[in-house]
Amino acid sequence: MKKRLFCVLAALYLMFSVSTAFAAESDIKVTFGGKTLDFNSPPIISENRTLVQIRPIAEAMGLTIEYEPIDSTVIMSDGKTETRFSVGSDISYVDGKKKKMDVKMVLKDDYTFIPIRYLVEPFGYEIAYDEDTKTVSVDISKAKKLAELRDKIRTGSGKYPATYYYQAQEDAGLENNGRGYCWVCSYAMLLSDVTGERVTPNDIAEINISEGYKGNYMSGHSSLVGLFGCKIVPALKETSKYFDSFGTLKKNETKLAVETDEDAYNALKEALDNFPKGVIARFEAYPHSMVAVDYDDDNIYFNDPGIKDGEHKPIEETCLKNYSLSDISYIQAIVKK
Repeated sequence: MKKRLFCVLAALYLMFSVSTAFAAESDIKVTFGGKTLDFNSPPIISENRTLVQIRPIAEAMGLTIEYEPIDSTVIMSDGKTETRFSVGSDISYVDGKKKKMDVKMVLKDDYTFIPIRYLVEPFGYEIAYDEDTKTVSVDISKAKKLAELRDKIRTGSGKYPATYYYQAQEDAGLENNGRGYCWVCSYAMLLSDVTGERVTPNDIAEINISEGYKGNYMSGHSSLVGLFGCKIVPALKETSKYFDSFGTLKKNETKLAVETDEDAYNALKEALDNFPKGVIARFEAYPHSMVAVDYDDDNIYFNDPGIKDGEHKPIEETCLKNYSLSDISYIQAIVKK
């Protein structure tokens, strides 16, 4: 059972005996988007780190705040990203992924405090500190830009139910005119349709960057879809004559046992019967990724992020027009956990 944070102040105090004698109150000021925030209990300094009361900043970011009394965990979410912090612990979780903090989350004056950067950075905000004025500033420009992009980026013509992204479309603003972002766009398309939520190429690219890579580099397949509450599963049953193996390349890919275009057509048709939302098709020889979304008696149709208006195209009308279906390397299927 989850309860709002304000319901647990007394309970937290009784359940946890977290010493804050080491934490001294400070005269540090915190601003959010240029506006000074008011705190019921002022920021504190612990082990040379600034810890702040959670609620004022979380409310400024528009987050929902909940509490799980079983393990004394505060949960915050903006609808896309979720963070978890537990009283007395220096471990936080961002979309289920463990992050170690510099200091523990503490309880003081019946209020919960955590290091400010662990509170704001998961949601796309940045911080700066002015020593002269003793001001911690939360910069909202980056998060605001991403939110504006998410609202603005078009998702195709609407002719077909599947989401479509063109990697070079201007309003996405991907680096190098979107070159190399086919896999990023393919994941964004398929995750959008599987989850029913708006997942953009920018969301996927930000995850790659947060892992220390370039925006178009797929830093992890299973871990990436896991952040959206999904998992990669075999696209074909092992009993299928077109099934070769699953996950041998550590990308949770389904390799196909195909020799001819007819084999590839039948394998993809079978996969789409299993996963009507679509499957990612990877062609390593090019290399290129796109989403197989439909079929008829003659063709498999793809949403190809590599060409403008590349919705619902047979392979000869995609950027792989010099290749054939049997050149496919493997496919990936995604489902909700």
